[in-house]
Amino acid sequence: MKEHIPQINNEYLKEKRKKQLLKRRRRQRNVMIALVLLVVLIVLYMFTPISKISSATVEGNHNVSKEEVIKKLNISQQPRIYAYNSGKAKERIEQNDLIQSVHIKKGLFNSLTVEVNEYDIVGVTSEKGKNVPVLETGKVLNDFKGDIPNEAPYLTGFKSSEKRKIVQTLSEMDSKIRGQISEIVYAPQKDQSQLIQLFMRDGIEVLGNMNSINQKLKYYPSMSRALDKDETGHLKESGFIDLSVGATFIPYNNVKDGQNNSASSQDVQKSSASTNEAKEALQSALNKIKEKDK
Repeated sequence: MKEHIPQINNEYLKEKRKKQLLKRRRRQRNVMIALVLLVVLIVLYMFTPISKISSATVEGNHNVSKEEVIKKLNISQQPRIYAYNSGKAKERIEQNDLIQSVHIKKGLFNSLTVEVNEYDIVGVTSEKGKNVPVLETGKVLNDFKGDIPNEAPYLTGFKSSEKRKIVQTLSEMDSKIRGQISEIVYAPQKDQSQLIQLFMRDGIEVLGNMNSINQKLKYYPSMSRALDKDETGHLKESGFIDLSVGATFIPYNNVKDGQNNSASSQDVQKSSASTNEAKEALQSALNKIKEKDK
């Protein structure tokens, strides 16, 4: 005989199933609404002015104008940002000899950010009667039409290999120290083929060797302060700092007529007591700086 199983007819279970069904339908409806809204937003973004590039920000540029960079972006017709070829724009901008690299970032809606990394202008030279900049790569920008930075020193008398060497030296030099140099003149002597004259912006002349000037010149600010000056900032005794061998201050009136060699060429006459004091002060300052540097 089969056991009778009573049917469950519970109103609570029916109500529970009804609520679950309503909840599932409500969730499905919300998903459909969200999908429809997403599609509408995508369509609005793609086919309305909101996705047209309307602005560009240029960062990191110094010698290349913002206008020149934006011109190379080719955004005057307001292309759609999602279809904009930033790779091609990067190639166009990097055709400028002054620019080392470019990174273009697309904004969330309709803007671009262009990060520019320029080559340093380390010097200025004369080509066909025109002053033109020299890059850290050694390239001379003969067709440069911008403003040459004031902190770039003028290079005089350098040819081929010597010019490449001084450019390499300047590119390795601290920019603050390089900015203190007004002019560098190639002035070789029989016994010193790498001799150069540096005219500093504070009015002091420095004699040095291209092979060692970078290392020695980093101490120049303290050397300059060690020399005796009047209230106007000019040297009380006119002379130059000789860094070709060691570090020595040489008054101009101690150099024989017609000579402008370094102290190492033995053309400097016997110094006065005040000159010796200046030499000692300069050498003492240099020694202290070297000790701190260690």
